[in-house]
Amino acid sequence: MSFEIVTVPCLSDNYAFLIVRGDQAAVVDIPEAAPLIAAVNERHLKVTDILITHHHADHIQGLSELQDAVGPARVIGGAADAHRLPELDLAVGDGDTFTIFGAEVQVMDVSGHTVGHIAYFLPAAATAFTADS
Repeated sequence: MSFEIVTVPCLSDNYAFLIVRGDQAAVVDIPEAAPLIAAVNERHLKVTDILITHHHADHIQGLSELQDAVGPARVIGGAADAHRLPELDLAVGDGDTFTIFGAEVQVMDVSGHTVGHIAYFLPAAATAFTADS
């Protein structure tokens, strides 16, 4: 199972990431929608999942606009941070796992930058998404 990790520059000094497998993508954090929409459209991808690391605006503020443009996707974020995040379809915490594209994603609590900050580890791609941690 191979993945492509696409780094998408956002705002003046942030990044979002696309986890791409075939014609599907998962998005990690949404600082702003326009660059993500452009990247998804350029590659003709269907966004299936959106992974949020923490509640700061520069990681979530593009969510509504992205979903309006690409259609509904499962929104995943930290259970401990759920009260400060957009509505989640799946609330996860340290030690939890879920799958995207049939591959396991492991959740790690990396509180420090914020309480409730989580990171995602995708062993099949040998990649961790830690955001500001």
